Amino acid sequence: MAVYSIITQRVDSASSHTLRWHLDFPSNSQSIDGSELAHDGLLFQGWLLNEGKSAASLVILNGDEVHSIPINRTRPDVVSRVLKQEPENHDLLHCGFSERIYLKHSTFTLGLIQDGKFTELMNGSVEGKFQILEGKDGWLFLDNDTNKSIEQYTGKLKLSRTAQAEWKEYLVSLNDFSRSCGTPVCLLVAPSKEMVYEEYYPYRFSKKAPIQKLKELIPESLNFILPIEELRNLEQRSFRVCDTHWTLHGARLAAQLVASKLSSRSISDLNVFSNDTYQIRKSWGDLGSKVYPPQQHEEDSITNFNYRRCVVFDNNVDNFGRIIVMFHQHAVSDKTLLLFGSSSSYTMFHYLCRLYTSVVFIHTAGNVDHKIIDVVKPDCICVQTNARFVVKAPKFNDSVVNYIAQKKESGRLATAFTAEVLPDASARYIEYFRQLLD
Repeated sequence: MAVYSIITQRVDSASSHTLRWHLDFPSNSQSIDGSELAHDGLLFQGWLLNEGKSAASLVILNGDEVHSIPINRTRPDVVSRVLKQEPENHDLLHCGFSERIYLKHSTFTLGLIQDGKFTELMNGSVEGKFQILEGKDGWLFLDNDTNKSIEQYTGKLKLSRTAQAEWKEYLVSLNDFSRSCGTPVCLLVAPSKEMVYEEYYPYRFSKKAPIQKLKELIPESLNFILPIEELRNLEQRSFRVCDTHWTLHGARLAAQLVASKLSSRSISDLNVFSNDTYQIRKSWGDLGSKVYPPQQHEEDSITNFNYRRCVVFDNNVDNFGRIIVMFHQHAVSDKTLLLFGSSSSYTMFHYLCRLYTSVVFIHTAGNVDHKIIDVVKPDCICVQTNARFVVKAPKFNDSVVNYIAQKKESGRLATAFTAEVLPDASARYIEYFRQLLD
């Protein structure tokens, strides 16, 4: 579960200044695991000196709920250090409190009720590592991400001249490579979900957005896929409500578009998924798990097929440098697809495995490693990145060895998986992939 930060701020008011109190826990910017919040609640611990004649009640306001916090713990340290008096048998010895509160909402207020009057003492909130933007009907979007998604979408962040020049070089190199070696190549850019479901997004799309400029740079002869309209018009919902990625239905369409571009076959010829069955399951998603309380939404999960059954090699490297080899002898095309992709590629595996006998995935977000091309000798290549990444051009001459070496140095290499029996065609390059881990 996600890790959250507790943000607190004392209320600056005349009435609160006359009160002497302190909160030991939670402290400002304190980190707390989501599982602790869910199972144990948030600990409110501290002290309050009620030096008036009337009784006072300490409360936490959370949404429309009011939680009382008993002030009944002995705090001899407060009496001796704050009041400078002997703690033993002191009237204010029981000035401490310690109570766990289950929060149903992300914001809360600590306050005091005395003589029928409510005084705010502190406001607080539970925040994830990233700020999440909530759109209409509960749709969640990225907010303060490192790629500055909002600034890109609204055109405040443009594609720089340097990035344009690097993209031109990359695109021309990709196109020239495909034409010179005779290997079909396509570039798939997974659109951000706000491009597809703009009606749920609180900002308006700008014609000056980086993705718009990139479209102008694409050579006419390059197989380019940016399936905004296709995903928008899909019968099923193509993006997850609480996640940045497309649904399985969106991934299926993307896989078909890739195969269609690389083979010049129609989508209808590649529709071998009509008998697939799905089960509705609630999912947190990579955005829903970062808000508090965590937000879920119903999503389709495929039940009749799982690409993991087709995996014959997985180096289990986290993120960049991940290499997965899949083999399915009953696929539509008896060919090998090499995919230099990103996180959006993973759900496509359920469908690409049934379109190509061999699928070799390299997690590079569109960066191309020619050594791997030489070793795999694929029949076709797809380079895949995400729209929010386009402010920086991919590299046409990259090295996966460097990614893996970095993971080695940081001690982040997990145990690789290799099937007991390897397909003859895959065995030669799987051995090379295994050597990269040594």
